[in-house]
Amino acid sequence: MSTFPCLDFDLKTPACVEWRSNDAAQYLVDPDPQRGRVTFESRFSHETSSASFQLHCPIRVKGIESQSHIIGLIHTHSIALFDYDENPEVPEIVRKKLNCRAVRLHFDLRQPLDLVASTAATEPVQPRKRLSGQAFDSLRSLSKTTALDVYISAREVSQAKLSAIREAVSQNTLQPLNSDTQAALASLYGGRGGKIISLPSQPHNSSTLPNDEPPSYADLEPPPPPDLETSSHSKSQSPPSVGPSIEQNDKKRRRLNDSSTSSEIDNDHDVWAALSDMRKEMHRLAKRVERLEKENKDLKEELEDLRTSCDKAIDTIDVDGAALLEVHEELDELKVHVDFLSHGGLDSDAEEHLVETVKNSVLTHILERGYNTKITIEKS
Repeated sequence: MSTFPCLDFDLKTPACVEWRSNDAAQYLVDPDPQRGRVTFESRFSHETSSASFQLHCPIRVKGIESQSHIIGLIHTHSIALFDYDENPEVPEIVRKKLNCRAVRLHFDLRQPLDLVASTAATEPVQPRKRLSGQAFDSLRSLSKTTALDVYISAREVSQAKLSAIREAVSQNTLQPLNSDTQAALASLYGGRGGKIISLPSQPHNSSTLPNDEPPSYADLEPPPPPDLETSSHSKSQSPPSVGPSIEQNDKKRRRLNDSSTSSEIDNDHDVWAALSDMRKEMHRLAKRVERLEKENKDLKEELEDLRTSCDKAIDTIDVDGAALLEVHEELDELKVHVDFLSHGGLDSDAEEHLVETVKNSVLTHILERGYNTKITIEKS
């Protein structure tokens, strides 16, 4: 058989399990706690043609305070047929749980899988919570079947790897990764060890629930009827005629009735008084609520006015700030200009003005002298 080391793989992925019991489909989907996931774990070595397959179901069991899990151990040597379907018709309960495209792995077994629990679990292994009891029922049924389907995400494993497993099973060459069962059990649960268990059937007539809760009222039997013979016997031994006693009893009964009637009247008065007080208190509370609602409305209006005023003030501050910034800029320019002039400097405007003034003065002076010179020549 050729070797393909690239097909060696370890797989641990959420899964849903389906099998048939009493001609009806059964499912292991929701563990306890429900936020946990049923997982399918497998290891496969194509080179050595060995594999292991396990189902892990989170569950709460007695004897273990923390969350634990029960392992469904599929013995490699018991696999008579392995097949897979890449496009199966997925049941609705499985589709909702996995919420992805699924592939179906089918196992036909020569013997049912074994259930394994932690060695810390008390014997017999029992659920610690009511939801765990439901998962226990599913595991109990699963441990009796020899044909099961495991749904996993199609992204978790390739067709080549599944084909390699199918080929190894069909050629009857698939071997367990660990042939020593006791050593394999001892390595489970973080090295604390596991043990193969047998889940007891839940008695239908048992009044003890998984949480040791008392039975409901519907499950209680009615009390036995009174003993008629004893009653008739006591009547037969009573004296035949007791006239005065009967009259006394009638008087006592009337007095009792009168007192009971008066007590009932007093109770009625107390009830009506209490109802009246409650009505007054409700009316007072209603008035208070109405007043508080009005005050709340007024406060909301004042808050809205304050918010509007604040917005206007912010706008004014923004405008004043811009104006103040411009003043600061002009002051800075004026300061620079003053410093420049104080050091004997001339800016361009002042220099141009000075040149223009001197030029005009010189031209005026020249023109005036030329005019006077011309007049003198004419006189000579």
